[in-house]
Amino acid sequence: MAQIDQTAKLADGRILGYAEFGDPSGTPILFFHGFPASRLEGSILDDACLKANIRLITPDRPGFGLSEPKPARSFLDWPVDVSGLAGHLGLYRFGILAVSESTPYALACALRIPEHISTIGLVSPMSPLRYREVLSQMRPDQRMLYRRAARCPMLARTALTRCMHEANVDFPAVMSRLMDDGPVAETSVLHTPRVQEMLHANLKEAFRQGVEAAVQEVRLWSKPWQLQWQDIRRNVLIWEGRQDTVTPPIMAEKLASLLPRTLTRWYPHEGHSLLFARAEQILEQLLS
Repeated sequence: MAQIDQTAKLADGRILGYAEFGDPSGTPILFFHGFPASRLEGSILDDACLKANIRLITPDRPGFGLSEPKPARSFLDWPVDVSGLAGHLGLYRFGILAVSESTPYALACALRIPEHISTIGLVSPMSPLRYREVLSQMRPDQRMLYRRAARCPMLARTALTRCMHEANVDFPAVMSRLMDDGPVAETSVLHTPRVQEMLHANLKEAFRQGVEAAVQEVRLWSKPWQLQWQDIRRNVLIWEGRQDTVTPPIMAEKLASLLPRTLTRWYPHEGHSLLFARAEQILEQLLS
């Protein structure tokens, strides 16, 4: 049975929120949510995790959902929180599955706590934004958001406040925009009532504490990531849809060129909802 409102107290006194899905006695996998999102994103994987005998643990990042904020944080602070959660749960080794914008957080764990990671996978991953070829293939609204965050946080705050408002009072507009942007395969996934229910609850929970954590994250992504790529020695699995308009395929290609050891699986007709569409297959490959 899913447990969606769990908390752990970290060494610095902050509260970290998390949820658990799938098989409580299964192989532990930590799932890092996308953006703007929360621990509730993991709920869509509940059935697939039960089938694969996976215990899926999905923490809220600082300032999202139930997790208390951490001012002036960096990607490399996240492994400390992950280690604290693992200690709270009595886990020594666990896998990591990260989606979209959580990519640098997963790679930070691969750098700082590799001895605890049994397997690591990135679905529809994000790459650093400082490369011209990456920026050229991003949607104009995304490029504008990251530029605003880097130059004027107030403008990014305004855009994200609009997103929070839509999540609370006009979610159909959000879904319409998502379905307009994606390929046919993605639209069929997003039409599923269970997916829409998850996305609505997930988006509202992401903004439970307001937009400051979201502004903080966008600013982090817009700056150099400060990750030592050559020191990531774990084999990193990547899954990407060729029709992805949110984290376009060039991002997966760029990551594969930066990381020493990767295996990328391509899906020619899938978009950014690849994880929702291919959950069972991805989880099976992550474990194997």
